[in-house]
Amino acid sequence: MIASSEDTIVALATPPGLGALAIVRLSGPASIEAADTIFRGRKKLKDLEGFEGAFGTCVKDDHLLDEMVAWVYRAPHSYTGENLVELSCHGGFVSAERILGALRSAGCRLAEPGEFTRRAFLNGRIDLAQAEAVAEVIGARGQRAQEQALVHLQGGLSDRIEAIASPLRDVLARLTVYLDFDEDVPEPPNLELLQERISESRASLSSLIQSRESHRAEQDGVVVALVGRPNVGKSSLMNALAGFDRAIVHDAPGTTRDVLELTLDWDGVPVTLIDTAGIRELEEGRGAEVEREGIERSYRAAKRADLIFWVADGSDSPKESDFDIGKRVPEDKPLLVILNKSDIGQAESKWVSSYSPHYIVNVSAKTGEGIPKIRDLARGMIVNLGGDFGDSESVWITSDRHVDLLKSADGSCARAIEILKSGQPSELAAADLTKALVELGQVSGHDAGSDLLDRIFSTFCIGK
Repeated sequence: MIASSEDTIVALATPPGLGALAIVRLSGPASIEAADTIFRGRKKLKDLEGFEGAFGTCVKDDHLLDEMVAWVYRAPHSYTGENLVELSCHGGFVSAERILGALRSAGCRLAEPGEFTRRAFLNGRIDLAQAEAVAEVIGARGQRAQEQALVHLQGGLSDRIEAIASPLRDVLARLTVYLDFDEDVPEPPNLELLQERISESRASLSSLIQSRESHRAEQDGVVVALVGRPNVGKSSLMNALAGFDRAIVHDAPGTTRDVLELTLDWDGVPVTLIDTAGIRELEEGRGAEVEREGIERSYRAAKRADLIFWVADGSDSPKESDFDIGKRVPEDKPLLVILNKSDIGQAESKWVSSYSPHYIVNVSAKTGEGIPKIRDLARGMIVNLGGDFGDSESVWITSDRHVDLLKSADGSCARAIEILKSGQPSELAAADLTKALVELGQVSGHDAGSDLLDRIFSTFCIGK
């Protein structure tokens, strides 16, 4: 539970550890006064205008803590809507902690997770959808997810929700006027027209709801498992796709005994490649148990993956062991057969007859031939999984909380239409429309309860 908003809070706004700079942030009614107790410069911070900075030192009990630049933001023109001060000092583990300690001695309270952004929401600087977008910008794993979070932060989602809610409010107003003042209304509302307006909002709702799945890969990322027999070049292929040496490569079969993971940005989508141990029949002997565990992890990685890159020696015909591997690859996973070692020779026709209709591509991890083709084919497979690659400025849903609210609002609208169609009392339709509007409002935080706010802002970092 967040403590009183009357407190002046302080926290480190940059990651702790080595770095050129660290920023200590204060917000609250006494933030400027508290900062003045430790700041020594040509002017006191209380004499600075908003958006003005000053260079000075930080001193506590006549001991120099560090040099710093202080920036003052006055309410309501700050991130939180309150008086806010940011103190920029040297990075590292010591300076910022000493400054934090001095400010806490001056009466500041250490901020709770997300408390700065929560205050921005409570003070009307941003709505709840924008507040959630702050965390999404910080936590984005790929460029497209980050760009969409910025769209939300700029109010794009809230504007889209308003465009859906506005016709519903108009329909509700028409029904309410007729119900409350039927004697003064010359004629009843056109129920068919009202149903059409609700249906238009439902169409927009449906599009937004579906956008969560159609863009899920961009938001959550894609996991790709590289599987195959030993010594077919899985590790070499992973290095070629990465553009640098991530995995150890050796001529000896079974070099990779454990899974290796690497996340890349492919056209703005975070793609995690998993290089797995080569799959083969093992004979009992020294090291067999270790390799057997590696093989089992390979199968588990294949089950976890969204896509399977089945790597094979394309210079040779398919082996019986290749078919054995194929039987254990999950059938519901999209599969790309990669015939490696095309620089040695190609036996593609034999593989095509065995593995059609799967995608098949000839490559050479050694020379780089065909590597771009893998990305092209993977892009199409990612689209099928939920990667749109469309206009990054369009609005799509990134939160399951939003999806649940939109689905509930859609259900309320559907019931309202059915009530109006069937001739049931219009009061029932008005009640469902009111419920739909409340649910839409909860996306942007209207009437959000403290439990919901606690749940959302507790996922933020301390200084945000």
